[in-house]
Amino acid sequence: MAVNISYPKPRSVMQKTFAIARTDSSTVKCVLPKDAIITDVDCYQNVNAGTSAAKWTVGWTGDTTAVLNAFSAATTAVGLVKPGTAIGSGVFAKLDSDKAVFSTFGGTSVSGGTGYVTISYFVAGPGEGVDD
Repeated sequence: MAVNISYPKPRSVMQKTFAIARTDSSTVKCVLPKDAIITDVDCYQNVNAGTSAAKWTVGWTGDTTAVLNAFSAATTAVGLVKPGTAIGSGVFAKLDSDKAVFSTFGGTSVSGGTGYVTISYFVAGPGEGVDD
């Protein structure tokens, strides 16, 4: 389809932010709507991890690593950390249904390693994809 002043339609980017706790084990954090397309994931670590074995995994039923796949909580970093290669396969994929997003904290960290995840997304219109 040709790009012109009325196409592609502008879309608002929305965000969902939730806390990651060491007690998270498939803990539901939020719901993303059908037709949402995740465009970015930010990790905000607020306490240094006690060990580099601390991992954050975020996804949904059927793809437990769709958003984050074993993101390693750093032992020396507090603040914004981009997930890099830990980004999941659900990023830039149009969701086929509402998805309850859950997180799991893994590894052996007994202190620290907690923080927040922000998922940025937009909802595509009928028949649109990520590149429309």
